[in-house]
Amino acid sequence: MAKGRILLAHGNDDCQTIYGSALRYEGYEVDIAADVETALARLGSLSYDLVIADLYLRSSADECLIRRVRHEATAAHVPVIVLTGWSTDAHRKVAMDEAADDFLPLPTRPRELAAAVAAILDQPRRAARRSEPIDSEGDRPMANGL
Repeated sequence: MAKGRILLAHGNDDCQTIYGSALRYEGYEVDIAADVETALARLGSLSYDLVIADLYLRSSADECLIRRVRHEATAAHVPVIVLTGWSTDAHRKVAMDEAADDFLPLPTRPRELAAAVAAILDQPRRAARRSEPIDSEGDRPMANGL
């Protein structure tokens, strides 16, 4: 039985292969999406415990997937780890302002990602903290859960 279901939304083939394989080895079920439209379709049709996403993912507008996830009623409660090559302090701020649960700049060792995933999915209060939907006015819980 899988430890959890993860959507790995990343446009880089190497990242899909390396991190997808590492997470499967750790016992997670991993689905891959290479663009925003595919990621949103999967989030709308399947239940995920976690999303790992590049900060800017291919779409018609090269948009921030986490922004869309946080505004989609079906996925607003799903925790998100940003795994990205966009690794300046300004990019970290964008991710955290959009309510990312964690931010990992590339390159990240697969075991570091696995540890971040386990830390989020093992939180006993995860369901209670994310049970209320985020409203469209941008009133989001702080990234550290306070």
